[in-house]
Amino acid sequence: MLPKRGIAHAVLLLCHAAHLAPRRDVADWVGAASAQGGFIAVATDLTAHAERLLAVGLAKQTRSIVLAPPLAGIASIANSATLRHIARVLLTYDEPSWLRLAVSPHRVSREYIPTNVLRDLEWLDPELDDILLDVVRSVSPSRESEFAKRIGDAAEAVILAALRADGRNPTHVAPISDTFGYDIECSGPPVLRVEVKGCSVNSRGTFHLSRNEYNKSVVYGDEWILTQVVFKSEAFVASVLKPAHIAGVFEVSARDVASVVPSDTTEFVWTASAVITPLPTAWRPVSFSLADVTMPGLAR
Repeated sequence: MLPKRGIAHAVLLLCHAAHLAPRRDVADWVGAASAQGGFIAVATDLTAHAERLLAVGLAKQTRSIVLAPPLAGIASIANSATLRHIARVLLTYDEPSWLRLAVSPHRVSREYIPTNVLRDLEWLDPELDDILLDVVRSVSPSRESEFAKRIGDAAEAVILAALRADGRNPTHVAPISDTFGYDIECSGPPVLRVEVKGCSVNSRGTFHLSRNEYNKSVVYGDEWILTQVVFKSEAFVASVLKPAHIAGVFEVSARDVASVVPSDTTEFVWTASAVITPLPTAWRPVSFSLADVTMPGLAR
């Protein structure tokens, strides 16, 4: 639910209706909000918004409609502060697919926000960037992990399809166990062990690597490579992923990864994982072409 100004007003109507008296169900809730909403109620699909609030956990149906704490405490006056609070809540609980592409913990890159979306959010200026930064910083680790997994799964699917089309007969070992230290294996010759990472254009060249993945890269040497699938911004709002959504696919060798990883010492020990940024010159395009296939997109 994108927090356009009109949607924020609609949510405020629903909150006010829930505050005034217990509402038996969605129909009763929407009816009460419509009765006191005037033009906004007529111009907005209150039923769809009410059902979305229930779906994302901002309200629940028990014996009556109960608002979650982030909405239960808002004021009933439609002033700027109240509407901004509602926008912040909606972005947090109903996270848009472009959010993590456009916002890091310290910076907002508006060029990665779809143009029509940015236009709908302009009413939040000049506080929009601060709101987006606060939302990203507040999102739970489990939701962050879920987003990362969607990107990783999509990247693995891209590489699997490409290797199959190239006649390499790959085996997807990632679903079997994390202990392999890579995601895809081709029996060869030559044997190829591929660790796959997905990223956006603005995070290209950097990746998280687990200690196990690094250890296996050392063990397997030239058989192990890391492949990074770089997704265009459009991929993060697409329901279907196509080759046109991919900016490029690049690889880096185990040797080049090792060259930027410090050795363990008595003063420094790398444990679970690290963020790795190989030298730009270490990256090269993959030797195979992308397969002309479609797959589920990154948009939720």
